[in-house]
Amino acid sequence: MKNILSLMLLSNFIWAQELPSMKAFEEILQPPEVVNYFDGMFTHLGIVLEETGEKFTIHHNGERIDFTKGIDETVADFIVPLKGQNIKNMVSHAKDGTISPKESWKILAVLFTPLTKVTLKSPVLSVNWRRKIAGVEDLIHVYLLSPDGEEASKHTLIYVKEQWLVLSGLYGNPKRTYRMNPEQALLYQKKIFAAMQKDSLLGWFKFSSWYKKWRKTCSETHKV
Repeated sequence: MKNILSLMLLSNFIWAQELPSMKAFEEILQPPEVVNYFDGMFTHLGIVLEETGEKFTIHHNGERIDFTKGIDETVADFIVPLKGQNIKNMVSHAKDGTISPKESWKILAVLFTPLTKVTLKSPVLSVNWRRKIAGVEDLIHVYLLSPDGEEASKHTLIYVKEQWLVLSGLYGNPKRTYRMNPEQALLYQKKIFAAMQKDSLLGWFKFSSWYKKWRKTCSETHKV
């Protein structure tokens, strides 16, 4: 009986610790400007809190954002692991219902590497012929620049053995380097998500055409 009671108390304690993370997001993601900011980035985004294992899903229907506890992996577009401090930081940046350029950079800096990682894990984007059609190099450095250009979140993309590796920080000699501001990063995420949703040969050719023009605005190639 004591063991059962202890288990119930522990479950209640864990629930109490988990609930605030989802509730915190619920409270700050409803203003129209915030809803519009995330529109097109995802439809169903799974969040896993690394410290506690808490899982919840953010649903964006284009007009509002809803939340459900847990993650249905057959429905989620992406599943992103976050730390508790990441969530606190994102909440603080959007709590006034508006998102300034500096706040946009801070929000994207949190999501930048994990969202890139789960996006490129998609089988759709791991197919080598699609990579070649889009003209995507196999070793890339990416900088997400702050509005003043003084700070940057950085990661390395490596394509090897039919899969993408996404590493925080910079490694190796890149064939291309991207230096993106938050607006460029948002646009890229929305375009690639739209292509993933359609997942048609025509859709990927259109994305490839757009991508080759877009990358000229924020990247440079290197001879290796």
